[in-house]
Amino acid sequence: MILRSKRLLYIIGFVILLGIETAIATYLKTGFIRANLGDFLVVILLYCLLMACSNISVKTGLFMTLAISFLIELLQLVNLPQYIPEEYKNVATLVFGSHFSWLDLLMYVLGIVLVWGIENFKAPLITNP
Repeated sequence: MILRSKRLLYIIGFVILLGIETAIATYLKTGFIRANLGDFLVVILLYCLLMACSNISVKTGLFMTLAISFLIELLQLVNLPQYIPEEYKNVATLVFGSHFSWLDLLMYVLGIVLVWGIENFKAPLITNP
């Protein structure tokens, strides 16, 4: 079970990362930050959302976040947005992406590794005041 005070940290992390991801999507159209750092941060954002909204364990949360991220990336192989009605294509492309990349999968794994490290090495400081 996730402590109530820790759930607030997940919500704060989600809001901050959502702001960063929105800024990246709005102001950067190309480059390392848009292509790679955004993917690195999005798995952390997804993890924070998942943990803020559920009572699952850290291990389950990490696995589910990585599985969802990999599934979305693999769906890019079939170009999912092409099957979405035209009026929703921009949103579908934003959510599902537009092209598959092995580097994106690596960024997801690195993001999950960072979260795992934070959860394992910082959690005792947060849960034991």
